[in-house]
Amino acid sequence: MTEALRTRRSSGLIAMSNDVSGGRPFAPQLLRTSAQEAAERLQLALDSGAVVGTWVWDIVADRLTGDERFARAFGLCPKMCASGMPLKKVTVSIHPDDSVKVYKIIEDALLSGVTYRYEYRVRHMDGDYRWVEASGRIERDINGEPVRSLGILLDINSRRIAEVERDRLNELLRIFTAAVPGVVYAKDLEGRMLVANRGTAQLIGKPPEFFIGKTDLDFLDDKDQARILMETDRRIMQNNVSEQIEERVNLPDGSAAIWLSTKAPMVDDNGKVIGVIGSSVDVTARKKAEEAVRELNQTLEQRIEQAVLEREQVEDALRQSQKMEAVGQLTGGIAHDFNNLLAGISGSLELITKRLSQGRVGDVDRYVSVAQSAVRRAASLTHRLLAFSRRQALSPRVTDVNALIGDMEELIARTVGPEIDIKVVAQPDLWPALIDHAQLESSLLNLCLNARDAMPNGGRIIIETANASLDECVDPDHGVAAGEHLSIRVTDTGSGMSPEVVAKAYEPFFTTKPIGAGTGLGLSMVYGFVRQSGGQIKVESALGQGTSVVMHLPRHTSALAPLDAAPQSVEEPAQRSGETVLVVDDEPSVRMLVTEVITGLGYTCLEASDAQSGLQILKSDARIDLLISDIGLPGGMNGREMADAACEYRPGLPTLFITGYAKTSVLDGCHLRPCTQVLTKPFGLDTLAGRVTGLIGAADLMIRSAR
Repeated sequence: MTEALRTRRSSGLIAMSNDVSGGRPFAPQLLRTSAQEAAERLQLALDSGAVVGTWVWDIVADRLTGDERFARAFGLCPKMCASGMPLKKVTVSIHPDDSVKVYKIIEDALLSGVTYRYEYRVRHMDGDYRWVEASGRIERDINGEPVRSLGILLDINSRRIAEVERDRLNELLRIFTAAVPGVVYAKDLEGRMLVANRGTAQLIGKPPEFFIGKTDLDFLDDKDQARILMETDRRIMQNNVSEQIEERVNLPDGSAAIWLSTKAPMVDDNGKVIGVIGSSVDVTARKKAEEAVRELNQTLEQRIEQAVLEREQVEDALRQSQKMEAVGQLTGGIAHDFNNLLAGISGSLELITKRLSQGRVGDVDRYVSVAQSAVRRAASLTHRLLAFSRRQALSPRVTDVNALIGDMEELIARTVGPEIDIKVVAQPDLWPALIDHAQLESSLLNLCLNARDAMPNGGRIIIETANASLDECVDPDHGVAAGEHLSIRVTDTGSGMSPEVVAKAYEPFFTTKPIGAGTGLGLSMVYGFVRQSGGQIKVESALGQGTSVVMHLPRHTSALAPLDAAPQSVEEPAQRSGETVLVVDDEPSVRMLVTEVITGLGYTCLEASDAQSGLQILKSDARIDLLISDIGLPGGMNGREMADAACEYRPGLPTLFITGYAKTSVLDGCHLRPCTQVLTKPFGLDTLAGRVTGLIGAADLMIRSAR
């Protein structure tokens, strides 16, 4: 390129100034004026320290001379630069990425230009590249051919670094504002948008560029809303304080949104307010959620109570379902036992009848004894079934666990069948426990049924009780509470369980039995009962070695409740004072037996077969000192309802309920009134007589005391 430039045979002058001729013909006066202006600008640049060199390039001779500062800026030898160097040797210091552009600018200036200006990087003597700005002027001869160029070199490195940093910050700002959710903006003192991100498109569906230079009044259709927003901005700028406010904004689709806006004054380096910056986030959904939470909190207590009630109902239904599952498994064995008992009773009665007709009364007592024994065994079995299957709230009480297991032993044996041998090993002086009787009975029966199912070909179940000290019962894996415990261990000689099955044994509905053979709730119900009682349960098993389930229950330090005294025989008084007893029962045989006992005691007896008939008698003027009634009566009114209705006519009337149901089923959560008792069927005649005389006597005593 240098060779090309040197072929241009012409002369001229390069001025160190911008072109102010406007392309007008060359004139000496203009040249002098331009030279003067250039000299003034050069002096100002020199005074400011921005000029880092000057040069003169003889285009015809291709010889460029520069001052010492120019040489240092280009990393050249000052002496060689002062004596002159070809352009190509000078420009070798220009950054490779900029050299092509520089040559292009020089070529264009030589062809048709007068002045030129360009920025590029040049390698200094220290080896670093710095930004400079070269400004020059082309001098031409009378033929218009370029002959000389002179110019100045300005240091613009700081400015270019600042521009790069500015561009970096602007790009960072652009990325930030684009990424920030919601609306981000900056406004000047007049409210004109300086910065707007993509979130502003929510306002009117326009791109961010649309908002630049416009105020809220320019782009919002709702002018009242625009004025409110601008007034808020003015207040923030005037007070020079930041605010966080909620603003209602009407969106293009006609819906209203709530924006949480944070606004702050924008200040310059001197602390002068020059505008406002802010960000806004759509919190409409959050506000609606907060309102919903407030509404929910208003009914929280009620909903919690309802949830607790529902949970208790589900738990109660689950417990009852588990009981019913066990009762279903009892059915076959119990039916067999009852048939045996009925056979003994009916056979004894037939033999009594036959012997009486034959006049052989000596054998009658033996047959009566057999029948009475069968009746007692049937009554005991019936009571245990009713107690086991009844619905009732958990009612823990101090319990002799050995006595409870002893009472259940026959029931368990009949349930598991004759193929299973039952053995009870009870520790003497076993500590008492505070537990619910029905739940412990259910748990024991479930454990025994599980043991039976693990021994399809028969085997042995051992029920052991023992007192356990702290060291003996602590289990770090199950967290048994510290202190004294009593343990109930149920061990079988069955097939055992693998570690994987043991790990899932407590899970509800987990079962290894075939479909339809079990719910998988048995052991989970036992686990729940023991944990609620403050204890812990542990399963010890191995395949082919049987299973042991140990229930640890906390020792209770209170004394056991005294046992009910056995019924005493009642002496029949020789005479009565006209006391009358009303007997209401729909079963004629029961009504006959009760009437016989009452008349045998010397009392007058009235009878009714249903509640309505009994109530009519109670409403009459007849003397009645005691009401004896069954609970389950026909006609739409039961015995308890009849007794409650009778209180209106005969307040304080002593009442004895006789029923074949469990006592807790009769009460159904209600408390007995004073002078009211319950006697479950079947009952002994002496027991009935004692209750009758006791209730009538207590009523007479109260009447005499009142006098």
